[in-house]
Amino acid sequence: MSIDFRPLSKYDLNYSNVIELYKEAFPGVRRVPSCILRYIMRKGKAGFFVLYQYDSWIGLIYLTEYKDIVFVHFFAISQARRSGGYGSKVMESLKAMYSQKRIVLNIEELNEQAENYLQRLKRKAFYEKNGFVSSGYIVKEPGERLEMMIFGGNVTKEEVQAMYKSLFGRMLGSFIRPDVIEIDKKLAADRC
Repeated sequence: MSIDFRPLSKYDLNYSNVIELYKEAFPGVRRVPSCILRYIMRKGKAGFFVLYQYDSWIGLIYLTEYKDIVFVHFFAISQARRSGGYGSKVMESLKAMYSQKRIVLNIEELNEQAENYLQRLKRKAFYEKNGFVSSGYIVKEPGERLEMMIFGGNVTKEEVQAMYKSLFGRMLGSFIRPDVIEIDKKLAADRC
C-alpha cells in the first residue's frame, strides 16, 4: 500500500482542505502566511504534495532538495486519518522515493516546560520508530528552537547552513541564517 505524492495545484479537489490542515497543524511561528503559500502553490512550486492512498486524501507534505539531502518542511495527516498508521506509510514511501538521499526534518526541541511537552515526546518517538535519529543539531529559527532529525546518514553543520542558504536564495540567505547549535551529548542523554 504505497502513498501517492501528487503535486498540489489549485485544481486539486482537496486544495482547500490542504490549506486548512496546514493552518491547523502548524503553529503561527512556523507558518508561511497563507496568502504567500497560496501564491506559491498556484505557481506550481515544486515540493508541495497532497498525499493520497488510492483516491482518499490523507494529508500534505512540503519538501525541498539540496544536493543529496531532502528537507521535509511540513508534514501533516488529516484529522480523520490520524492514528491509522498513515504517517508511517508516508515515511516509508518517502524513504523509497529518495532511497539514495538523506532525509532531514525539524521537530520542536524537547523542553519539559513546554505546554505541549507530551506531544513533542510523541512526535520524536514517531520519527525514531520510523528510523530517524537526532542529527546532533538544534536549529534556532525566529521564535523557536528545533531539533534536526535525519534518516540515511549524518549531516554536518556546514551542510545545514548551506541548505538553509540555498533554501532562502542568495539574497534572503545572506540575511536569514538560523543558528545551528551542536547538542551537548551529555545533556541530550540526560533528557532521554
